[in-house]
Amino acid sequence: METVRVHLFAPGLDAGGVPARAHFAGQSLRVERVDARLVVPAERLCVRHGGFDGRQWLLEWPVEDGSAAILLPAGADGERLLAGAPAVLAAQIDHHGRRVRARGLRFGLGMALVAVFMLLPFVLLGVYLANADRMAGWATGKVSLAQEQQLGDLAFAQMRPTLRLIETGPAPAMVLAIGARLTRDSKYQYRWFVADSPEVNAFAMPGGYVVVYTGLLRSAGSAEEVAGVLAHEVQHVELRHSLKNMIHGLGWRAVLALAMGDLSGGIWSGMAAQLGGMAYGRDLERQADLEGLKALRRAGIAPHGMPAFFARLAGQGGQVPAFLSSHPASGERLANLRRAIAEQGGYPAEPLPYDVHAILAD
Repeated sequence: METVRVHLFAPGLDAGGVPARAHFAGQSLRVERVDARLVVPAERLCVRHGGFDGRQWLLEWPVEDGSAAILLPAGADGERLLAGAPAVLAAQIDHHGRRVRARGLRFGLGMALVAVFMLLPFVLLGVYLANADRMAGWATGKVSLAQEQQLGDLAFAQMRPTLRLIETGPAPAMVLAIGARLTRDSKYQYRWFVADSPEVNAFAMPGGYVVVYTGLLRSAGSAEEVAGVLAHEVQHVELRHSLKNMIHGLGWRAVLALAMGDLSGGIWSGMAAQLGGMAYGRDLERQADLEGLKALRRAGIAPHGMPAFFARLAGQGGQVPAFLSSHPASGERLANLRRAIAEQGGYPAEPLPYDVHAILAD
């Protein structure tokens, strides 16, 4: 019985995993922490591999709230644990073993090239810093829709333990209904969430995740203002702003990982922090504003709510809300919004049938 140190990932645990020890006993995997012990039948396990160099193994299994997994250490320790696996896992281990060896060869060749370039570290650093935004844009263009969804799933899984989500009731129903109208013809499968928090904030994540805080809903003067926020956030997904900013924030290792097709390595463990505090540049905000107004028009929702909400927050005294910290409401921006609304002209739009404040009072 070979026991090795592993990292355990599961709903309710720290997003970066917690230390544990694991071994196979008969037909089961046993995972032990200081305060708990898990016994998982081998037939429930799914074998995967990943990591920055593609040599780390994961054993994953379904749990009530999603999935749990252990990350095996690279090298001899992880191989000793796998050597004790029951026969039911042999085919999976053999399949992934061949892929690990192939990836290891590619990784070795890639690292050899990197070593050559590292002879000029300061030059390379200067080149990267000068072209970071361009490289992030290039990497974003190489990400398929399925890969973006995978990254979004991983990022939301990291962030979810920090959110007090309201799963049912009129508030999430309203956000879902308005969001569905705004994304009717989208290529993404959107997921809408309301988080119970006094913070005035909302954000979008790659792959179609949108989270709205109750503090923002309480600050809105109407359902049209909520729709304006959602229309804006949706465009950060549709235009891949959130994906590009995330790659840019994580740096060159994220670009390299994407180039190698690695979506499971430790480089992605910081996505939640990157997305939670993400701020967009003026050009990206302008794009999201203008495309958001078009989305409101297609959905038959009056556009005045978008500038009205930004103006409302900008006019409040005291501490700047989180939403304005990441989406500044300058006078120029509000003027551009109002000009764009005037230029697109009127269109049929019935008032949304939601009383925001009454909904939150239920």
